[in-house]
Amino acid sequence: MLLTLGASLAEIFSIGAIFPFLAVLTNPDKVYQIPELVFLWNILSIHSSSEILPFVTICFVVASLVSGAMRLLLIYAMTRLAFAAGADISFEIYRRTLFQPYSVHINRNSAEVISGITSHASSVVTQILTPILTITSSLIILLLILVSLLLVDVTVTLTSFLLFLSLYIIVASYYKGKLFRNGKILTKNLTIVQKTLQEGLGGVRDILLNNLQNYFLAIYRDSDSAYRKSAAENYYIGASPRYIMESLGMVALGLFAFYIGRSNESIVSAVPVLGSLAIAAQRVLPILQQGYTGWTNIKAGQENLLLVLDLLNQPIDINSGSAITDPISFEHHIDLKSVNFRYNPDGPFILSDINLRISKGSRVGIIGKTGNGKSTFMDLLMGLFSPTSGTLSVDGQIIDELNVPRWQNMIAHVPQNIYLSDSSIIENIAFGIDKSKIDIERVKQAAEKAKIAEHIESLDEKYDTFVGERGVKLSGGQRQRIGIARALYRNSSVIFLDEATSALDNETEREIIQSIESLDKSITLFIVAHRLSTVEMCDQILELNNGSIRIKK
Repeated sequence: MLLTLGASLAEIFSIGAIFPFLAVLTNPDKVYQIPELVFLWNILSIHSSSEILPFVTICFVVASLVSGAMRLLLIYAMTRLAFAAGADISFEIYRRTLFQPYSVHINRNSAEVISGITSHASSVVTQILTPILTITSSLIILLLILVSLLLVDVTVTLTSFLLFLSLYIIVASYYKGKLFRNGKILTKNLTIVQKTLQEGLGGVRDILLNNLQNYFLAIYRDSDSAYRKSAAENYYIGASPRYIMESLGMVALGLFAFYIGRSNESIVSAVPVLGSLAIAAQRVLPILQQGYTGWTNIKAGQENLLLVLDLLNQPIDINSGSAITDPISFEHHIDLKSVNFRYNPDGPFILSDINLRISKGSRVGIIGKTGNGKSTFMDLLMGLFSPTSGTLSVDGQIIDELNVPRWQNMIAHVPQNIYLSDSSIIENIAFGIDKSKIDIERVKQAAEKAKIAEHIESLDEKYDTFVGERGVKLSGGQRQRIGIARALYRNSSVIFLDEATSALDNETEREIIQSIESLDKSITLFIVAHRLSTVEMCDQILELNNGSIRIKK
Protein backbone atom coordinates (compact mmCIF):
# COMPACT_ATOMS: atom_id res chain seq x y z
CA MET A 1 0.00 0.00 0.00
CA LEU A 2 2.81 2.43 0.88
CA LEU A 3 4.52 1.61 -2.40
CA THR A 4 1.27 2.29 -4.27
CA LEU A 5 0.90 5.66 -2.56
CA GLY A 6 4.52 6.47 -3.36
CA ALA A 7 3.98 5.60 -7.02
CA SER A 8 0.81 7.71 -7.05
CA LEU A 9 2.58 10.75 -5.62
CA ALA A 10 5.42 10.29 -8.10
CA GLU A 11 2.88 10.26 -10.95
CA ILE A 12 1.31 13.48 -9.68
CA PHE A 13 4.75 15.05 -9.33
CA SER A 14 5.68 14.14 -12.91
CA ILE A 15 2.38 15.44 -14.29
CA GLY A 16 2.65 18.58 -12.18
CA ALA A 17 6.14 19.22 -13.57
CA ILE A 18 4.77 19.38 -17.12
CA PHE A 19 2.86 22.62 -16.60
CA PRO A 20 5.82 24.81 -15.48
CA PHE A 21 8.09 23.13 -18.04
CA LEU A 22 5.80 24.05 -20.95
CA ALA A 23 5.11 27.48 -19.46
CA VAL A 24 8.84 28.25 -19.35
CA LEU A 25 9.27 26.95 -22.90
CA THR A 26 6.49 29.18 -24.29
CA ASN A 27 6.73 32.29 -22.11
CA PRO A 28 9.75 32.36 -19.75
CA ASP A 29 9.47 36.11 -19.07
CA LYS A 30 5.99 35.75 -17.64
CA VAL A 31 7.10 32.92 -15.36
CA TYR A 32 10.14 34.91 -14.20
CA GLN A 33 7.90 37.84 -13.23
CA ILE A 34 5.55 35.81 -10.99
CA PRO A 35 5.91 37.51 -7.55
CA GLU A 36 5.45 34.28 -5.59
CA LEU A 37 8.55 32.75 -7.25
CA VAL A 38 10.98 35.61 -6.62
CA PHE A 39 12.32 33.96 -3.45
CA LEU A 40 13.04 30.78 -5.44
CA TRP A 41 15.03 32.66 -8.10
CA ASN A 42 17.06 34.29 -5.34
CA ILE A 43 17.83 30.93 -3.71
CA LEU A 44 18.89 29.44 -7.06
CA SER A 45 20.81 32.60 -8.07
CA ILE A 46 18.71 33.00 -11.23
CA HIS A 47 18.95 36.57 -12.53
CA SER A 48 17.15 36.37 -15.89
CA SER A 49 14.33 34.46 -17.54
CA SER A 50 16.78 32.63 -19.82
CA GLU A 51 18.32 30.91 -16.79
CA ILE A 52 15.04 29.28 -15.71
CA LEU A 53 14.80 26.67 -18.48
CA PRO A 54 17.77 24.46 -17.38
CA PHE A 55 16.43 24.30 -13.82
CA VAL A 56 12.86 23.47 -14.90
CA THR A 57 14.15 20.91 -17.42
CA ILE A 58 16.14 19.14 -14.70
CA CYS A 59 13.06 19.08 -12.45
CA PHE A 60 10.93 17.66 -15.27
CA VAL A 61 13.49 14.95 -16.12
CA VAL A 62 13.94 13.97 -12.46
CA ALA A 63 10.17 13.82 -11.93
CA SER A 64 9.73 11.59 -14.99
CA LEU A 65 12.55 9.24 -13.95
CA VAL A 66 11.30 8.99 -10.36
CA SER A 67 7.78 8.29 -11.58
CA GLY A 68 8.99 5.55 -13.93
CA ALA A 69 11.20 4.02 -11.24
CA MET A 70 8.36 3.97 -8.71
CA ARG A 71 5.99 2.32 -11.19
CA LEU A 72 8.66 -0.24 -12.05
CA LEU A 73 9.22 -0.98 -8.37
CA LEU A 74 5.47 -1.28 -7.83
CA ILE A 75 5.09 -3.77 -10.70
CA TYR A 76 8.04 -5.79 -9.38
CA ALA A 77 6.57 -5.93 -5.86
CA MET A 78 3.09 -6.87 -7.09
CA THR A 79 4.47 -9.58 -9.38
CA ARG A 80 6.61 -11.08 -6.61
CA LEU A 81 3.68 -11.01 -4.19
CA ALA A 82 1.25 -12.60 -6.65
CA PHE A 83 3.60 -15.36 -7.77
CA ALA A 84 4.71 -16.11 -4.21
CA ALA A 85 1.04 -16.55 -3.33
CA GLY A 86 0.67 -18.76 -6.42
CA ALA A 87 3.56 -20.96 -5.25
CA ASP A 88 1.88 -21.33 -1.86
CA ILE A 89 -1.44 -22.23 -3.52
CA SER A 90 0.19 -24.84 -5.77
CA PHE A 91 2.10 -26.39 -2.86
CA GLU A 92 -0.98 -26.47 -0.64
CA ILE A 93 -3.05 -28.22 -3.34
CA TYR A 94 -0.28 -30.80 -3.79
CA ARG A 95 0.05 -31.28 -0.03
CA ARG A 96 -3.67 -31.75 0.50
CA THR A 97 -3.87 -34.10 -2.49
CA LEU A 98 -1.03 -36.35 -1.30
CA PHE A 99 -2.61 -36.70 2.13
CA GLN A 100 -6.00 -37.76 0.80
CA PRO A 101 -7.12 -41.32 1.59
CA TYR A 102 -6.38 -44.01 -0.97
CA SER A 103 -10.12 -44.36 -1.68
CA VAL A 104 -10.16 -40.74 -2.90
CA HIS A 105 -7.19 -41.26 -5.22
CA ILE A 106 -8.65 -44.30 -6.99
CA ASN A 107 -11.87 -42.41 -7.73
CA ARG A 108 -10.33 -39.37 -9.41
CA ASN A 109 -8.42 -38.73 -12.60
CA SER A 110 -4.79 -37.83 -11.96
CA ALA A 111 -4.74 -35.51 -15.00
CA GLU A 112 -7.34 -33.27 -13.32
CA VAL A 113 -5.22 -33.01 -10.19
CA ILE A 114 -1.99 -32.42 -12.12
CA SER A 115 -3.57 -29.64 -14.19
CA GLY A 116 -5.00 -28.16 -10.98
CA ILE A 117 -1.60 -28.12 -9.27
CA THR A 118 0.28 -26.75 -12.27
CA SER A 119 -1.79 -24.95 -14.90
CA HIS A 120 -4.87 -23.93 -12.90
CA ALA A 121 -2.86 -22.71 -9.91
CA SER A 122 -0.70 -20.63 -12.28
CA SER A 123 -3.81 -19.27 -13.97
CA VAL A 124 -5.15 -18.10 -10.61
CA VAL A 125 -2.03 -15.95 -10.33
CA THR A 126 -2.38 -14.39 -13.79
CA GLN A 127 -6.19 -14.23 -13.88
CA ILE A 128 -7.10 -13.41 -10.27
CA LEU A 129 -4.28 -12.36 -7.94
CA THR A 130 -2.26 -10.14 -10.28
CA PRO A 131 -5.38 -8.39 -11.70
CA ILE A 132 -6.70 -7.70 -8.18
CA LEU A 133 -3.40 -6.11 -7.17
CA THR A 134 -3.24 -4.20 -10.45
CA ILE A 135 -6.80 -2.88 -10.13
CA THR A 136 -6.20 -1.83 -6.52
CA SER A 137 -3.01 0.07 -7.30
CA SER A 138 -4.46 1.55 -10.50
CA LEU A 139 -7.52 2.82 -8.63
CA ILE A 140 -5.40 4.63 -6.04
CA ILE A 141 -3.12 6.16 -8.68
CA LEU A 142 -6.11 7.15 -10.81
CA LEU A 143 -7.90 8.93 -7.97
CA LEU A 144 -4.82 10.97 -7.03
CA ILE A 145 -4.13 11.89 -10.67
CA LEU A 146 -7.75 13.02 -11.10
CA VAL A 147 -7.46 15.23 -8.03
CA SER A 148 -4.38 16.90 -9.51
CA LEU A 149 -6.07 17.33 -12.92
CA LEU A 150 -9.10 18.96 -11.34
CA LEU A 151 -6.78 21.74 -10.23
CA VAL A 152 -5.87 22.34 -13.89
CA ASP A 153 -9.34 22.24 -15.48
CA VAL A 154 -12.42 20.88 -13.70
CA THR A 155 -14.79 20.78 -16.68
CA VAL A 156 -12.46 19.10 -19.16
CA THR A 157 -11.21 16.60 -16.56
CA LEU A 158 -14.66 15.49 -15.39
CA THR A 159 -16.14 15.40 -18.90
CA SER A 160 -13.27 13.35 -20.35
CA PHE A 161 -13.02 10.96 -17.42
CA LEU A 162 -16.76 10.24 -17.25
CA LEU A 163 -16.87 9.73 -21.03
CA PHE A 164 -14.07 7.15 -21.03
CA LEU A 165 -15.31 5.45 -17.87
CA SER A 166 -18.80 5.12 -19.37
CA LEU A 167 -17.38 3.60 -22.55
CA TYR A 168 -15.40 1.01 -20.56
CA ILE A 169 -18.49 0.13 -18.50
CA ILE A 170 -20.55 -0.35 -21.68
CA VAL A 171 -17.89 -2.61 -23.21
CA ALA A 172 -17.55 -4.59 -19.97
CA SER A 173 -21.30 -5.13 -19.71
CA TYR A 174 -21.46 -6.35 -23.30
CA TYR A 175 -18.64 -8.89 -22.94
CA LYS A 176 -19.07 -10.21 -19.38
CA GLY A 177 -21.20 -13.21 -20.41
CA LYS A 178 -18.79 -14.15 -23.18
CA LEU A 179 -15.82 -13.96 -20.82
CA PHE A 180 -17.49 -16.25 -18.28
CA ARG A 181 -18.39 -18.83 -20.95
CA ASN A 182 -14.88 -18.74 -22.36
CA GLY A 183 -13.51 -19.25 -18.85
CA LYS A 184 -15.51 -22.48 -18.54
CA ILE A 185 -14.23 -23.66 -21.92
CA LEU A 186 -10.64 -22.88 -20.93
CA THR A 187 -10.87 -24.76 -17.63
CA LYS A 188 -12.57 -27.81 -19.15
CA ASN A 189 -10.31 -28.17 -22.19
CA LEU A 190 -7.08 -27.54 -20.30
CA THR A 191 -7.83 -30.65 -18.23
CA ILE A 192 -8.70 -32.66 -21.35
CA VAL A 193 -5.44 -31.59 -23.02
CA GLN A 194 -3.49 -32.64 -19.92
CA LYS A 195 -5.33 -35.97 -19.77
CA THR A 196 -4.78 -36.69 -23.47
CA LEU A 197 -1.05 -35.97 -23.22
CA GLN A 198 -0.72 -38.14 -20.13
CA GLU A 199 -2.63 -41.06 -21.63
CA GLY A 200 -0.98 -40.77 -25.03
CA LEU A 201 2.57 -40.72 -23.71
CA GLY A 202 1.85 -43.22 -20.94
CA GLY A 203 0.39 -45.78 -23.34
CA VAL A 204 2.75 -45.14 -26.23
CA ARG A 205 3.55 -48.85 -26.68
CA ASP A 206 -0.11 -49.79 -27.28
CA ILE A 207 -0.60 -46.69 -29.43
CA LEU A 208 2.28 -47.68 -31.70
CA LEU A 209 1.22 -51.33 -31.90
CA ASN A 210 -2.44 -50.54 -32.62
CA ASN A 211 -1.80 -47.49 -34.82
CA LEU A 212 -3.90 -45.22 -32.56
CA GLN A 213 -1.93 -42.02 -33.11
CA ASN A 214 -4.69 -40.31 -35.09
CA TYR A 215 -7.29 -41.10 -32.42
CA PHE A 216 -5.30 -39.34 -29.68
CA LEU A 217 -4.24 -36.53 -32.02
CA ALA A 218 -7.90 -35.84 -32.89
CA ILE A 219 -8.86 -35.55 -29.21
CA TYR A 220 -5.87 -33.31 -28.55
CA ARG A 221 -6.51 -31.10 -31.59
CA ASP A 222 -10.19 -30.54 -30.76
CA SER A 223 -9.54 -29.69 -27.11
CA ASP A 224 -6.45 -27.60 -27.77
CA SER A 225 -8.18 -25.68 -30.58
CA ALA A 226 -11.18 -24.89 -28.36
CA TYR A 227 -8.83 -23.81 -25.57
CA ARG A 228 -6.75 -21.52 -27.79
CA LYS A 229 -9.79 -20.05 -29.55
CA SER A 230 -11.32 -19.04 -26.21
CA ALA A 231 -7.97 -17.70 -24.99
CA ALA A 232 -7.61 -15.63 -28.18
CA GLU A 233 -11.14 -14.22 -27.80
CA ASN A 234 -10.45 -13.25 -24.20
CA TYR A 235 -7.21 -11.55 -25.21
CA TYR A 236 -9.00 -9.60 -27.95
CA ILE A 237 -11.79 -8.57 -25.58
CA GLY A 238 -9.23 -7.39 -23.04
CA ALA A 239 -6.92 -5.53 -25.44
CA SER A 240 -9.21 -4.03 -28.10
CA PRO A 241 -10.78 -1.11 -26.15
CA ARG A 242 -7.35 0.44 -25.65
CA TYR A 243 -6.98 1.48 -29.28
CA ILE A 244 -10.50 2.90 -29.45
CA MET A 245 -9.95 4.92 -26.27
CA GLU A 246 -6.60 6.25 -27.44
CA SER A 247 -8.17 7.43 -30.71
CA LEU A 248 -11.04 9.08 -28.86
CA GLY A 249 -8.53 10.71 -26.50
CA MET A 250 -6.70 12.27 -29.44
CA VAL A 251 -10.02 13.44 -30.89
CA ALA A 252 -11.01 15.02 -27.57
CA LEU A 253 -7.64 16.75 -27.30
CA GLY A 254 -7.98 18.07 -30.85
CA LEU A 255 -11.47 19.41 -30.16
CA PHE A 256 -10.26 21.09 -26.98
CA ALA A 257 -7.38 22.71 -28.88
CA PHE A 258 -9.82 23.82 -31.59
CA TYR A 259 -12.08 25.34 -28.94
CA ILE A 260 -9.18 27.29 -27.42
CA GLY A 261 -8.02 28.40 -30.86
CA ARG A 262 -11.47 29.83 -31.67
CA SER A 263 -11.75 31.61 -28.33
CA ASN A 264 -10.15 34.87 -27.37
CA GLU A 265 -7.48 33.16 -25.27
CA SER A 266 -3.89 33.22 -26.45
CA ILE A 267 -2.85 29.87 -27.89
CA VAL A 268 0.58 30.36 -26.33
CA SER A 269 -0.88 30.70 -22.85
CA ALA A 270 -3.05 27.62 -23.44
CA VAL A 271 -0.14 25.37 -24.46
CA PRO A 272 0.84 24.49 -20.85
CA VAL A 273 -2.75 23.47 -20.08
CA LEU A 274 -3.02 21.46 -23.29
CA GLY A 275 0.31 19.78 -22.64
CA SER A 276 -0.60 18.90 -19.07
CA LEU A 277 -3.93 17.41 -20.15
CA ALA A 278 -2.28 15.50 -23.00
CA ILE A 279 0.36 13.94 -20.73
CA ALA A 280 -2.26 13.26 -18.06
CA ALA A 281 -4.45 11.52 -20.63
CA GLN A 282 -1.43 9.48 -21.67
CA ARG A 283 -1.18 8.32 -18.03
CA VAL A 284 -4.89 7.99 -17.23
CA LEU A 285 -5.98 5.96 -20.27
CA PRO A 286 -3.45 3.14 -19.66
CA ILE A 287 -4.59 2.99 -16.04
CA LEU A 288 -8.22 2.66 -17.13
CA GLN A 289 -7.13 0.00 -19.63
CA GLN A 290 -5.22 -1.87 -16.90
CA GLY A 291 -8.31 -1.87 -14.72
CA TYR A 292 -10.48 -3.12 -17.58
CA THR A 293 -7.97 -5.83 -18.56
CA GLY A 294 -7.78 -6.93 -14.94
CA TRP A 295 -11.56 -7.18 -14.81
CA THR A 296 -11.67 -9.30 -17.99
CA ASN A 297 -9.06 -11.65 -16.52
CA ILE A 298 -11.00 -12.01 -13.28
CA LYS A 299 -14.25 -12.65 -15.13
CA ALA A 300 -12.66 -15.27 -17.37
CA GLY A 301 -10.87 -16.88 -14.43
CA GLN A 302 -13.91 -17.42 -12.20
CA GLU A 303 -14.41 -21.06 -13.22
CA ASN A 304 -10.71 -21.71 -12.80
CA LEU A 305 -10.78 -20.12 -9.35
CA LEU A 306 -13.70 -22.33 -8.28
CA LEU A 307 -11.76 -25.44 -9.33
CA VAL A 308 -8.66 -24.34 -7.38
CA LEU A 309 -10.74 -23.48 -4.31
CA ASP A 310 -12.34 -26.92 -4.51
CA LEU A 311 -8.87 -28.52 -4.45
CA LEU A 312 -7.80 -26.26 -1.59
CA ASN A 313 -10.89 -27.31 0.37
CA GLN A 314 -9.90 -30.98 0.37
CA PRO A 315 -10.21 -32.10 4.00
CA ILE A 316 -6.94 -32.94 5.66
CA ASP A 317 -5.92 -34.04 9.12
CA ILE A 318 -4.24 -31.25 11.06
CA ASN A 319 -1.31 -33.58 11.89
CA SER A 320 -0.73 -34.64 8.29
CA GLY A 321 2.89 -34.34 7.29
CA SER A 322 4.26 -34.42 10.83
CA ALA A 323 7.08 -36.86 11.45
CA ILE A 324 6.01 -40.31 12.68
CA THR A 325 8.30 -40.97 15.63
CA ASP A 326 6.19 -43.52 17.52
CA PRO A 327 5.44 -46.63 15.41
CA ILE A 328 2.53 -48.73 16.52
CA SER A 329 3.41 -51.66 18.78
CA PHE A 330 3.44 -55.01 16.97
CA GLU A 331 4.76 -57.86 19.07
CA HIS A 332 2.03 -60.51 18.90
CA HIS A 333 -0.91 -60.60 16.48
CA ILE A 334 -2.80 -58.95 13.64
CA ASP A 335 -6.53 -59.61 14.05
CA LEU A 336 -9.46 -59.18 11.68
CA LYS A 337 -12.86 -59.51 13.33
CA SER A 338 -16.11 -59.73 11.33
CA VAL A 339 -14.58 -57.63 8.54
CA ASN A 340 -16.77 -56.72 5.57
CA PHE A 341 -15.77 -54.38 2.78
CA ARG A 342 -17.29 -52.80 -0.31
CA TYR A 343 -16.17 -49.81 -2.34
CA ASN A 344 -19.44 -47.87 -2.16
CA PRO A 345 -22.71 -48.16 -0.23
CA ASP A 346 -24.62 -49.48 -3.25
CA GLY A 347 -21.96 -51.90 -4.48
CA PRO A 348 -21.47 -55.59 -3.73
CA PHE A 349 -19.33 -56.77 -0.84
CA ILE A 350 -15.79 -57.62 -1.98
CA LEU A 351 -14.91 -59.18 1.38
CA SER A 352 -17.47 -60.80 3.66
CA ASP A 353 -17.27 -61.80 7.34
CA ILE A 354 -13.49 -62.17 7.55
CA ASN A 355 -12.22 -63.47 10.90
CA LEU A 356 -8.50 -64.11 11.05
CA ARG A 357 -5.48 -63.99 13.36
CA ILE A 358 -1.93 -63.65 12.01
CA SER A 359 1.02 -64.03 14.34
CA LYS A 360 4.10 -61.83 14.19
CA GLY A 361 6.82 -63.39 12.03
CA SER A 362 4.37 -65.47 10.00
CA ARG A 363 4.77 -66.12 6.30
CA VAL A 364 1.24 -65.78 4.91
CA GLY A 365 0.41 -66.82 1.36
CA ILE A 366 -2.74 -65.45 -0.29
CA ILE A 367 -4.05 -67.19 -3.39
CA GLY A 368 -7.22 -67.09 -5.46
CA LYS A 369 -8.56 -66.42 -8.90
CA THR A 370 -8.37 -62.98 -10.48
CA GLY A 371 -11.14 -60.71 -9.22
CA ASN A 372 -11.71 -62.58 -5.97
CA GLY A 373 -10.40 -59.74 -3.79
CA LYS A 374 -6.75 -60.64 -3.11
CA SER A 375 -5.40 -57.13 -3.73
CA THR A 376 -8.34 -55.54 -1.92
CA PHE A 377 -7.69 -57.77 1.09
CA MET A 378 -4.04 -56.70 1.07
CA ASP A 379 -4.96 -53.00 0.73
CA LEU A 380 -7.24 -53.39 3.74
CA LEU A 381 -4.46 -55.04 5.77
CA MET A 382 -2.14 -52.15 4.86
CA GLY A 383 -4.68 -49.59 6.05
CA LEU A 384 -5.30 -48.13 2.59
CA PHE A 385 -8.98 -48.99 3.02
CA SER A 386 -11.02 -49.04 6.21
CA PRO A 387 -13.44 -51.94 6.77
CA THR A 388 -17.05 -51.17 5.92
CA SER A 389 -17.81 -53.03 9.14
CA GLY A 390 -15.69 -54.99 11.59
CA THR A 391 -12.19 -54.17 12.82
CA LEU A 392 -8.53 -54.55 11.94
CA SER A 393 -6.34 -54.49 15.04
CA VAL A 394 -2.65 -54.91 15.86
CA ASP A 395 -1.86 -56.26 19.33
CA GLY A 396 -5.40 -55.35 20.34
CA GLN A 397 -5.14 -51.75 19.10
CA ILE A 398 -7.79 -51.03 16.47
CA ILE A 399 -6.36 -49.42 13.33
CA ASP A 400 -8.27 -46.25 12.49
CA GLU A 401 -7.65 -43.00 10.63
CA LEU A 402 -5.76 -41.55 13.60
CA ASN A 403 -3.14 -44.26 14.02
CA VAL A 404 -3.01 -45.77 10.52
CA PRO A 405 0.11 -43.70 9.57
CA ARG A 406 1.94 -45.31 12.51
CA TRP A 407 0.94 -48.75 11.22
CA GLN A 408 1.89 -47.94 7.63
CA ASN A 409 5.28 -46.69 8.78
CA MET A 410 6.13 -50.31 9.62
CA ILE A 411 5.09 -51.63 6.20
CA ALA A 412 6.87 -52.16 2.88
CA HIS A 413 4.87 -52.98 -0.24
CA VAL A 414 5.99 -54.52 -3.53
CA PRO A 415 3.12 -54.29 -6.05
CA GLN A 416 2.70 -56.23 -9.26
CA ASN A 417 3.42 -53.11 -11.31
CA ILE A 418 6.27 -51.48 -9.44
CA TYR A 419 6.63 -47.71 -9.80
CA LEU A 420 10.12 -46.54 -10.74
CA SER A 421 11.01 -42.87 -11.06
CA ASP A 422 13.21 -41.50 -13.84
CA SER A 423 16.30 -41.46 -11.65
CA SER A 424 19.21 -43.71 -10.70
CA ILE A 425 18.96 -47.28 -9.44
CA ILE A 426 20.24 -46.28 -6.01
CA GLU A 427 17.55 -43.57 -5.72
CA ASN A 428 14.86 -46.05 -6.74
CA ILE A 429 15.93 -48.64 -4.18
CA ALA A 430 16.09 -45.98 -1.44
CA PHE A 431 12.92 -44.37 -2.81
CA GLY A 432 11.87 -41.10 -1.15
CA ILE A 433 15.21 -40.50 0.59
CA ASP A 434 17.53 -37.63 -0.31
CA LYS A 435 20.51 -38.99 -2.24
CA SER A 436 22.98 -37.49 0.22
CA LYS A 437 21.34 -39.46 3.06
CA ILE A 438 21.19 -42.87 1.35
CA ASP A 439 23.05 -45.72 3.07
CA ILE A 440 24.92 -47.22 0.10
CA GLU A 441 25.88 -50.41 1.93
CA ARG A 442 22.25 -51.06 2.86
CA VAL A 443 21.28 -50.51 -0.79
CA LYS A 444 23.85 -53.08 -1.92
CA GLN A 445 22.72 -55.60 0.69
CA ALA A 446 19.08 -55.16 -0.37
CA ALA A 447 20.06 -55.57 -4.04
CA GLU A 448 22.01 -58.73 -3.19
CA LYS A 449 19.04 -60.28 -1.40
CA ALA A 450 16.74 -59.33 -4.29
CA LYS A 451 19.11 -61.04 -6.77
CA ILE A 452 19.67 -57.85 -8.81
CA ALA A 453 23.16 -56.88 -7.55
CA GLU A 454 25.04 -58.88 -10.20
CA HIS A 455 23.18 -57.14 -13.03
CA ILE A 456 23.70 -53.68 -11.48
CA GLU A 457 27.43 -54.27 -11.06
CA SER A 458 27.68 -55.21 -14.75
CA LEU A 459 26.39 -51.78 -15.84
CA ASP A 460 28.82 -48.99 -16.76
CA GLU A 461 27.49 -46.61 -14.12
CA LYS A 462 26.42 -49.36 -11.73
CA TYR A 463 24.07 -47.99 -9.04
CA ASP A 464 24.09 -44.52 -10.65
CA THR A 465 22.52 -45.87 -13.85
CA PHE A 466 19.28 -44.11 -14.76
CA VAL A 467 16.33 -46.46 -15.29
CA GLY A 468 14.22 -44.18 -17.51
CA GLU A 469 10.63 -43.08 -16.99
CA ARG A 470 8.72 -45.86 -15.19
CA GLY A 471 11.84 -48.01 -15.54
CA VAL A 472 11.52 -48.46 -19.32
CA LYS A 473 15.25 -49.24 -19.64
CA LEU A 474 14.83 -52.36 -17.50
CA SER A 475 13.09 -55.65 -18.14
CA GLY A 476 9.93 -56.54 -16.23
CA GLY A 477 11.83 -58.93 -13.99
CA GLN A 478 14.53 -56.36 -13.24
CA ARG A 479 11.91 -53.79 -12.28
CA GLN A 480 10.31 -56.27 -9.88
CA ARG A 481 13.64 -57.11 -8.27
CA ILE A 482 14.40 -53.42 -7.71
CA GLY A 483 10.96 -53.17 -6.11
CA ILE A 484 11.79 -56.05 -3.79
CA ALA A 485 15.16 -54.46 -2.98
CA ARG A 486 13.30 -51.26 -2.12
CA ALA A 487 11.12 -53.13 0.38
CA LEU A 488 14.16 -54.82 1.92
CA TYR A 489 16.03 -51.50 2.20
CA ARG A 490 13.30 -50.09 4.44
CA ASN A 491 13.93 -52.77 7.11
CA SER A 492 10.18 -52.94 7.65
CA SER A 493 8.51 -55.20 10.20
CA VAL A 494 5.82 -56.21 7.70
CA ILE A 495 6.35 -56.78 3.97
CA PHE A 496 3.56 -57.22 1.43
CA LEU A 497 4.42 -58.85 -1.91
CA ASP A 498 1.51 -58.42 -4.34
CA GLU A 499 2.29 -60.70 -7.30
CA ALA A 500 5.83 -59.36 -6.89
CA THR A 501 7.46 -62.39 -8.55
CA SER A 502 4.93 -62.81 -11.36
CA ALA A 503 7.27 -61.30 -13.97
CA LEU A 504 10.21 -63.52 -13.02
CA ASP A 505 11.26 -66.82 -14.49
CA ASN A 506 10.91 -69.89 -12.29
CA GLU A 507 14.57 -70.09 -11.33
CA THR A 508 14.86 -66.41 -10.36
CA GLU A 509 11.53 -66.59 -8.52
CA ARG A 510 12.79 -69.58 -6.55
CA GLU A 511 16.01 -67.75 -5.65
CA ILE A 512 14.13 -64.66 -4.47
CA ILE A 513 11.62 -66.73 -2.49
CA GLN A 514 14.55 -68.47 -0.79
CA SER A 515 16.07 -65.07 0.01
CA ILE A 516 12.75 -63.86 1.39
CA GLU A 517 12.37 -67.05 3.40
CA SER A 518 15.79 -66.45 4.96
CA LEU A 519 14.84 -62.99 6.22
CA ASP A 520 14.71 -62.27 9.92
CA LYS A 521 11.95 -64.37 11.49
CA SER A 522 10.59 -61.27 13.23
CA ILE A 523 9.48 -59.91 9.84
CA THR A 524 5.90 -60.76 8.90
CA LEU A 525 5.41 -61.55 5.20
CA PHE A 526 2.25 -61.47 3.11
CA ILE A 527 2.66 -62.96 -0.36
CA VAL A 528 -0.11 -62.73 -2.96
CA ALA A 529 0.35 -65.15 -5.84
CA HIS A 530 -1.52 -67.06 -8.53
CA ARG A 531 0.72 -70.11 -8.34
CA LEU A 532 0.48 -72.31 -5.29
CA SER A 533 4.16 -73.19 -5.70
CA THR A 534 5.08 -69.57 -4.94
CA VAL A 535 3.59 -69.72 -1.44
CA GLU A 536 4.41 -73.31 -0.48
CA MET A 537 7.05 -72.10 1.99
CA CYS A 538 4.44 -70.03 3.90
CA ASP A 539 3.22 -70.89 7.41
CA GLN A 540 -0.35 -70.01 6.45
CA ILE A 541 -2.01 -70.18 3.04
CA LEU A 542 -5.29 -68.30 2.61
CA GLU A 543 -7.52 -68.85 -0.41
CA LEU A 544 -9.97 -66.10 -1.33
CA ASN A 545 -13.11 -67.12 -3.15
CA ASN A 546 -16.07 -64.78 -3.71
CA GLY A 547 -15.07 -62.57 -0.79
CA SER A 548 -14.61 -65.37 1.73
CA ILE A 549 -11.37 -66.82 3.09
CA ARG A 550 -10.57 -70.49 3.39
CA ILE A 551 -7.48 -71.49 5.33
CA LYS A 552 -5.64 -74.11 3.30
CA LYS A 553 -2.66 -74.41 5.61
